[in-house]
Amino acid sequence: MGIVVTVFMLFILFMSVSNPLRIWLQKRQGVFALWALLAGVWNFAWYGSQHLGLFWGNAAFISGLLMIFTSIPLLKTDTWPTALRQVVLSIQSYRAKLPRVFDYLALLALAVCAALYSYTLIKLNLR
Repeated sequence: MGIVVTVFMLFILFMSVSNPLRIWLQKRQGVFALWALLAGVWNFAWYGSQHLGLFWGNAAFISGLLMIFTSIPLLKTDTWPTALRQVVLSIQSYRAKLPRVFDYLALLALAVCAALYSYTLIKLNLR
């Protein structure tokens, strides 16, 4: 699951900052953002909360929170059911009221988490 979470961290980063892949990702942004949100919820609520106090449990808890926080503005709710769309739009409106510096800090922290996960996965697979 670490590989999946790492890939979705990178998707969030690539969808949030200007880069050549962003055009391709924007066509599929709603789907990728939803899967990234679900991966963040799993990372935070399942793995992270069950392994708090251990290094990877803490890393999963923090990176999961960051994935949730940074994927919420990327969600596209056009085709969602009305009740669910209204809930997500209200969360997005509250999220949009935060100062922009929180976005930059969260993306920077998510990039650090993605680098940590990537480095560890590469190191584990080269053994």
